[in-house]
Amino acid sequence: MAQRKKEQGFEDVSSYSSSKEYKSRKKNRRGRLALQCVAAVVCVLLILLGSGMIYISTDIIAELTTTTITKDPVALGFHEEAVVDTSIKNIALFGLDNRSSAFSGQSDVVMILTVDNRHGSIKMTSVLRDSLVHIEGSGYDENNKINAAYAYGGAELAVRTLNQNFGLRIEDYVTINFVNMASIVDAVGGVDLEVTAAEVEEINTNLHNLTWEVEEKKAQDMANGVYDGRSYPNIVESDYMSATDDVATYHLNGNQAVSYGRIRNIGSDFARVERQQKVLSALIAQVKALSVTSYPNMIKKLMPYCETNLELDDILGMAPILTKDFDIQSISIPDIDYETDLRDVAYDLVYDLSGAAKRMSAFMFEEGSPYWEEFNGGAPSDGGEAGGDE
Repeated sequence: MAQRKKEQGFEDVSSYSSSKEYKSRKKNRRGRLALQCVAAVVCVLLILLGSGMIYISTDIIAELTTTTITKDPVALGFHEEAVVDTSIKNIALFGLDNRSSAFSGQSDVVMILTVDNRHGSIKMTSVLRDSLVHIEGSGYDENNKINAAYAYGGAELAVRTLNQNFGLRIEDYVTINFVNMASIVDAVGGVDLEVTAAEVEEINTNLHNLTWEVEEKKAQDMANGVYDGRSYPNIVESDYMSATDDVATYHLNGNQAVSYGRIRNIGSDFARVERQQKVLSALIAQVKALSVTSYPNMIKKLMPYCETNLELDDILGMAPILTKDFDIQSISIPDIDYETDLRDVAYDLVYDLSGAAKRMSAFMFEEGSPYWEEFNGGAPSDGGEAGGDE
């Protein structure tokens, strides 16, 4: 599998390794998404765990918001030539930053989570929110940024937009409301990171600044009638850190980890992206290391931030991945190394969507995709042949 990853350019984020030095604007976008992406994956895995543990207590996922969207393939924009494999499940993931409890507004994060029981992988395909796509739905027929689809027609139109523009057959989604990233880090017990003395100083500065930002935001939200007490981090004196050495390993809580990821004054923009990816890697490692007995409380804490149309049978069908020593891989769409025609037109990212769709297919379905050899040089796969109906 290591050979395949190298040839594809797919990034394995289950153990951190330095990313490529992309153009500055793309690097900034990717950095802002890093923590939200891993939070989304954590939430989906916990939905799987929570539903699988219903025999313990239905209270565990009581605050998970469940909805329905159409199952009509035409209405969801299914692509006729899309690969179908019963052991590989694609789920649309949308991340909102809405201070109210409503799951509405533009989706700052647009992802596809692939639960691949054939190859023992969790795969993340991030579609940058400024990607220019065609949005076609009830009352809408226009070219716009992909993140507008959710605001126009909720999860159903957003799923349809992904299917139509990238040749997919997605019918399920999970929406995450990132009202408090710190609470997601705290729910898994914090993260261990190597931090320099200079970074400790910047963490403390960011904690101080965050305190004032929170108070200002509370006042604004109260005035606008969207105040939700769960939506704001509570910075306390014990959050502030003291440097012990020039470099040391610290166990960071949610507020500290978020402040670490916001450091701007040390190194380049790429250094900030690297710090955020270190948090991502540490968070995944923490989740994988947790004991089963800690799952119920962790799941219960995170469920208020999630909405899904997944039914219990669908969830349990994906659950076998949790019994494997799975790896986590990710790609971004667009990627300047592949979407060589990428243009930034009036703050829209314009590129060949059909070419990106082929790369997505190869990433998601590996040897089951007709584009596998094109993006992998014919590298052999660890898995069997794809097939079956979804």
